[in-house]
Amino acid sequence: MIGEIHQTTGHGIRPICATLGVPRSSYYHAAAPTPTQLSDQETGALIEAIFKHHRRRYGYRRVCQELHDQCIICAPDRVRRLMAERGLKALQPKTYVPRTSDGRADKPSANLLLNQPLPEKPNQTWAGDITFIPTATGWLYLAVVIDLCSRKIVGWSLANHLRSELVSDALQQALGSRPGTGETIFHSDRGSQYGSKTYRQLLAKAGMRQSMSARANPYHNAWTESFMGTLKTEMLQGGCFINESDARIEIFEYIDGYYNTHRKHSSLGYLTPAQFEAQIHSLN
Repeated sequence: MIGEIHQTTGHGIRPICATLGVPRSSYYHAAAPTPTQLSDQETGALIEAIFKHHRRRYGYRRVCQELHDQCIICAPDRVRRLMAERGLKALQPKTYVPRTSDGRADKPSANLLLNQPLPEKPNQTWAGDITFIPTATGWLYLAVVIDLCSRKIVGWSLANHLRSELVSDALQQALGSRPGTGETIFHSDRGSQYGSKTYRQLLAKAGMRQSMSARANPYHNAWTESFMGTLKTEMLQGGCFINESDARIEIFEYIDGYYNTHRKHSSLGYLTPAQFEAQIHSLN
């Protein structure tokens, strides 16, 4: 305030302070930021850069871990305070209610994952699911295959139909990127696509064992449901794609260019899926 009066009127600091009834030292203290303020400004700028780089997808915990990866120690409470001061609010996922499949799989497979711990190594258990993707020209459907150990998306397919080819293409992409899966378990809901003759032949040819959730219980496949919710929140952000070409490019960039390689996962100790797998391989 004193500085503003000084710059506006041209009067000296002494008469201004005398008129306001404040000591001259208050001007100099106000003009010189404290070391804490300087540190907050510097750290806040780094936090804002991380936040913008991840397109509002990171909350204070992931931002804190990102700072730690850069050898910058900053307490989570301080990160949260600095983000609040700068108005940096992460995207909040909507309350997600999983939807069941059509449940029409012929002779559904048993649930091999029921009451079992999560796998400790990649390629032991995969899971698949389908979700709808909105575009300005109509609905598309996305099928994914996720490794339940590392949460890495190892295969995906996008189409304008719900035929068995949709899930088959996603599995074939996964098998192409992960040769030699051996006795891998593949888990899904009871959708007719996963129960089709074509799909089961593909699993058998790869030597995989099929597992399915109980009827009308999508929570048995919560891992893929969670990914679908994350993808829609962080990628779509309440909007829709222009067309299929636009959707395909954006989904590729999100899954292969961001989710698998750059997005830290809380259940993986704030490592990315790629980092988590690299850590496992280094120990073997």
